[in-house]
Amino acid sequence: MPTFPDLALSVVIPAYNEEKNLPATMPRALAALRKHVGTFEILVVNDCSRDRTGELADEFARDNPEVRVLHNAQNLRQGGSLRRGFSEARLPLVTHNAMDYPFDFDDLPTLLRHFVPVSAPGERPADVVVAARRTYPGTSRPRRFVSWVNRTLIHVLFGSTVTDYNFIQIYRREVLGFPAISDATSFITPEKIIRAHRKGLRVVEEVVDYHRREHGTPSSANVKNIRRALGDMGRLWWDLRGS
Repeated sequence: MPTFPDLALSVVIPAYNEEKNLPATMPRALAALRKHVGTFEILVVNDCSRDRTGELADEFARDNPEVRVLHNAQNLRQGGSLRRGFSEARLPLVTHNAMDYPFDFDDLPTLLRHFVPVSAPGERPADVVVAARRTYPGTSRPRRFVSWVNRTLIHVLFGSTVTDYNFIQIYRREVLGFPAISDATSFITPEKIIRAHRKGLRVVEEVVDYHRREHGTPSSANVKNIRRALGDMGRLWWDLRGS
């Protein structure tokens, strides 16, 4: 029996040119999800890949009814692909991961336990659970510096005390229905955490392991994406001022 037989989880995985990672990641993800949750779906969002990513994802979908593949008509980048996947998720809880599998779904119980009803007086199940990376193996100093600047700005502008905004989160699906302005790769998930915090929802953070990429190179930490994220951060601050 799954660890959490009563929980149902949608998993969004953006994929751009991931033909080397997909064949290893999908079986691991399927096996772990079958072990830990009663019902799940995996949404692979193929972002106009130029390799066999879409073809391989379709093969997994044919063999595994829990897998759905969304093929973007145009390149939406990781943030836009996440937004599309979030909008098409069907189950009460929604999470995401990258195709290089930085978060091992065998660690899901650490996060999912916060969605189970509790008996402690005054304590309620979480609305958002944020996974914070214990370490950052394989991450360059410039990328760690950019992450530090991002966290510092968010703390100053919005008062949120979460320590990691850009790894993995699990949301109640209704949280993803809040109005949102960003699809910037580096700010789409911070915005959702900030809005949940502002609405007084229960946001819980758990420290987990981060697993470094074995194939390919990440494409999100570039000047263009950073500029877009800073612009969206300013727009959100203006949108929320006085609220």
